[in-house]
Order: sequence, then structure tokens, then C-alpha cells
Amino acid sequence: MSKITVRENLADIFCLEDIKPPIDSFLSGKYKRSFAFKTIKDRLPVILTQIIDTLSREKDNITQKYGAGAVEDIKQVIGGISKLKNELVTNKPLLLIEGSKYAFDNDASVWNNKIEQLQKAKKETQTWYNTIWLICECYMYRRVIQELEHTNYLKTYDPFLIQKKESYFQSLKSMNFVSEHIMKLINTSSNFNTEELQNNFITFLRLSLWGNRCDLSLSSGELISQEHNPLNLLESLNNKLLIDDSRKVWNLLDICCLDKMDNIIDIVLDNAAYELFTDLCLAAYLITFKFAKKIRFYVKQYPWFISDVTTNDFEWLIESMVKAENSDIHTFGSYCEKCYKNNIWTIEKESFWTEPFDYSEMKNENPTLYNKLAEAKLVIFKGDLNYRKLLGDINWKYTTEFEDALRGFKPTNLVSLRTLKADLCVGLQSEKIKSLDENEPDWMITGKYGLIQSYIH
Repeated sequence: MSKITVRENLADIFCLEDIKPPIDSFLSGKYKRSFAFKTIKDRLPVILTQIIDTLSREKDNITQKYGAGAVEDIKQVIGGISKLKNELVTNKPLLLIEGSKYAFDNDASVWNNKIEQLQKAKKETQTWYNTIWLICECYMYRRVIQELEHTNYLKTYDPFLIQKKESYFQSLKSMNFVSEHIMKLINTSSNFNTEELQNNFITFLRLSLWGNRCDLSLSSGELISQEHNPLNLLESLNNKLLIDDSRKVWNLLDICCLDKMDNIIDIVLDNAAYELFTDLCLAAYLITFKFAKKIRFYVKQYPWFISDVTTNDFEWLIESMVKAENSDIHTFGSYCEKCYKNNIWTIEKESFWTEPFDYSEMKNENPTLYNKLAEAKLVIFKGDLNYRKLLGDINWKYTTEFEDALRGFKPTNLVSLRTLKADLCVGLQSEKIKSLDENEPDWMITGKYGLIQSYIH
């Protein structure tokens, strides 16, 4: 195993190559003309610094909640994250995860096995810049969790909670408009013909898609305000929709509904606050109009990528909606609370979502979860990280068929709702790619464009 020599100066990190990621290679920070490089160089250090700042700024509130003993824990975590940041910026090797009896499902050994397998396969020490981008970025968040796991009082502390809550409050005006709309539909559920049902379904599918623009990890934690009526903007966003399989998904659900089947629909969630709200709207529509009997929501077991949904985020959103002063948000929140309490909606927490695997590995690494997804008539994957895991963080030719890029991951019908925030994409036409490259060179990383991309068997 050969170690890569690194120095403090980024120019002296010898693994770097001043090229774009080669086709069919894994995305990696070693390619300086990639978004992975920019992420590791610029975005990730900022996120770690913000965690340190939050712990310092919120010290009094944290000790009030967790006890006076948390003061030493805060110092310990700040020291650990400062060390982690130094490892990142100087391209140190990825250290093994230190296990804890509090870790969920003993995932430290899973992570360590993966790191060792990569080192053996690639015949070089895995560092921040030379490893697969997907591994590197997820590893950073797992290391943050490690620092919290090894405290006495802060094991359950969420360093991103304040940002997620503030994002919710900044979205209330948009939520007012949408809550009013969904409740009108729920209260007149028997009065729609097939065309109206289809149009309403597509509206909520697209609403859920564009809700994915509110990603705090893309903005390094900077809040994104939602104050407009999102329903009025949907039509204007149609030209930003690079792939639209809405009607394929509708046809699947329409046939299932006609067959009177007891369908399960799974939603693998991405961001909390406003995006989660739009996901609940889609779920409410599917339940109200009997396209599904049950919705299973898959959350992250740990605070992840700043704004990813945890069980606490899910429950807090519904509780906050129920308590909202706005009557439409309150009414819709009460509807959501009823679905949740009656197990029509369930939260599913699985270790796989925060383990170092892409989804082509699920059948071997976690066959129980793979078979669980196979029970569903449709799995909806939200967001960019899920898309990267579907494609394996491989720099596919953009014209590659989505089914081919899934590499055998076909537990059931699936659809990805994703705004583009990483430089990988499949299923596009050559002419479209040429136009985008010429007019907007950064089209894959701004969150400006979206996909509704499906595999329906």
C-alpha cells in the first residue's frame, strides 16, 4: 500500500490532475475541473467551520438543555472537528471510524471494511482527494457523528437543527399557499375526473421536485427563503425540466388504482423543512385519492448533509404545522398528524442510507432492505445524493440510459426527483447536452435544472 505525500499547500497535493473526470470513471476530488474538487476544497471546510461556530455560539443553550457537563463535551467536539478539518484540507488518509456502543447497527465496522476494501482495490491509501467523492463526502458527516457519539451528553445533539428550523420559518408564506390548495383538493376528493386527477398528481410531483432546490448542503448552510406561491411558478419551470417521466409514473399509478390493489409507495427523503413539506403534500394526494394505501418515509439515522431528514425533523415539522397560526397550515398539519398516528404514513429508519454504499450494492449488502423496497409499487428517490447513489457516482456518458446506469438495482418501479447539484447525469439527448454546455457551462451544479426520471418495468 503506497501512501501519497501531502503538504499544507494545496498545490503540493500530488494526486491532483488538472482535467475533468474521465468518462466511466468515479467522480473524485483529484480532478481539479470537477465539482467534487470544489466541494472538498471550498464547501466542506466551510460546513465544518459552521459546526464549530454553532457549538461556540450556542454553548449556553446547549448546556441548559443537556446539562452543565456538556461544557466539556462541547470543547471535546470542537477539538475533534478542528482536527477533522485539518485532515481534510491537508488531504490526510481517511482514518478508520472509531466504534461506539451507541452507534446505530455497528456501522463503524461497515465503514472501516469499505475503506480497507477500496485501499486494496485501488492499491493506494484512500485520502480526501483521491477517493470516490461519494465516499469522501459521506465520510465527513460520519466523522462528525463520531465526535458526538464519544461524548457523555451530546450523543443525540444535531449540529444542523437550528438551520433546519430557520429554513422552515422562512418558508411559511409558500406553505400557506400550498396548504390551502391541498386542503381544497382533499375536501372535494370525489369531484374529479381522470384528467383532473392526472393534472393534480403531476402538479404535486413537480412541486416535490422543485422543493429539492432548498438544499442547505449546496449553499453550505446558507438559508434559502421561500416566500412566493410555488404553484404559480411551476409552469415557468417546465423549460428547466430536462427529463419528465411524470406521465409514465401517472400511468403506473392509474392502472394500480383501477386494479384496487393495496399499494405501498416508498419515499426515500432528502431535505427537511420546505422540501419535506412538499413531500407530505404529494403523500397526502396519493393517500386521499387512493393511489396508495400506505406511504413509508425513509429518513437518515444521523444528522446528514446539513438538511437531510431525521425522525426528529419529520415529527417536528408535523408538530409545528399543527401549532401554526395560519389556519390552512394548521389544518393540513392535522391531516398529516392523523396519517402518521394511524400508521398510514410510517417512518422507516435503516442504517444503509448512511453507509458507504451505492444502491447497486444494496442487494448484496442489505438484502432485507432490498426486499422491503420490492414490496412497494413505486419508490420515489428524492434529491441529488440519492441520484448519485443510484448512478454510483460514476461519470457516465450523459446519453446513457437510466436503466443501464442503475447497474441491476431494480427492486421495483422507481422514480428520481432531483434538481441537479452534482456533475453527473444520464438519459439526455446529445443536442440538449450541446446546448446546455454552450449556454450554461455550470448547468449540472446550480440546482437550476431538474429531472423526473423513472424506471418502470
